[in-house]
Amino acid sequence: MKTYNLIYAAMVLFVLGCSKSSDVPERNPEESTFEGGYTLLVSKNNVLKNLLLSTEGHELTLSADSSTFEDQGLPELTFEDGQVLSMLHKKSDCAMTVTVQDFEADVIQTYTVFGDLNACDVTANAIAYEPGKLFIAYEVKVTSKVTDYYVRIIDVSEPEMSHVDASISLRPLQLAIANNRLFILTSDDEVTGENGISVFDTQTRAFLYEELIGFDAHRIFRNPNGNIIIGYDQLHTTLNSDTMSKTYTNYGETAIPNFIASKTIHFDSAGKMYYEMPTGSFSSYPIISAIYDFMTNTLTLYAFENFLTEAQRNFEFDIEKTTMVRYDEKNNLLLIGYKKVSGSEQGGVMRIKPAPEPKFVDNLDVDGVPYSLYIK
Repeated sequence: MKTYNLIYAAMVLFVLGCSKSSDVPERNPEESTFEGGYTLLVSKNNVLKNLLLSTEGHELTLSADSSTFEDQGLPELTFEDGQVLSMLHKKSDCAMTVTVQDFEADVIQTYTVFGDLNACDVTANAIAYEPGKLFIAYEVKVTSKVTDYYVRIIDVSEPEMSHVDASISLRPLQLAIANNRLFILTSDDEVTGENGISVFDTQTRAFLYEELIGFDAHRIFRNPNGNIIIGYDQLHTTLNSDTMSKTYTNYGETAIPNFIASKTIHFDSAGKMYYEMPTGSFSSYPIISAIYDFMTNTLTLYAFENFLTEAQRNFEFDIEKTTMVRYDEKNNLLLIGYKKVSGSEQGGVMRIKPAPEPKFVDNLDVDGVPYSLYIK
């Protein structure tokens, strides 16, 4: 039995900050004593590197500590779940590996995949990971007119990996895991042009549910309640991962959260989502930081103009655009990574005290463009 609920989002848009261009944000060391540290991934020359950042004392600084993370090429596909980042790489000889980095435990593991196939005939479309299991959605071109689609379920819990391939009728685009089920966003390229959702039971290894879900479904991910969010241009659907019932949330004309375009998303304990967002008319910068509250359907934007002076934006920090956003819940800080206008792939990370009283805290220039950040 299917249940459909419809919600019209009464969204409120907050454009934050109280600094005018002539104001200079104050830095009070006594208000800036924070705990913990961060692992920052930066990209430069198509290589992903890690920097350990220290928050001891009053300023954000580079740490001399070491990490298990090794420099590597930018991944073709990623999957992030909390402090665990999974990355698929494809080498020039078509060989593929998946590296799983647990930043909380500081443990890294690399798996060679598709060794049983001609990897040059394989196109991987999406990956997902949970402890002991790795999932890869892929396609194999059989002839010029025939392409087969699969999801490979790899058991990585034992020294000798094993796998099962599940055939799927529509082209797989994205993966999400919830309630011992793998949710697959698909595309019916040959007939309707619609997107679909397929649900695979990871324990019985059988498909439970398939349905076309309309056009322009751009993204799926699991929310903190263990349900699946399906993002469209003008609305999102919340799919109950147990019952498959749906709730639709339509956006207003001006306050569209647009998380479908973000590279990464993160949630806090209250269920608020942090991400980078194309700005439209809200800022002169093409991408800024955003927070979307699914419970209250409110969107909060952090435009650089509202908490930095013109001199800071254009000269001191030389900001081109936001590249990553993360929330440090322990210290109640918003961390914004950005790319600089000048220089060769240079960037920075700044910390902001969030609403209701947003305030610039500090900034650290880094060699590379911030890619992602993990909190110790």
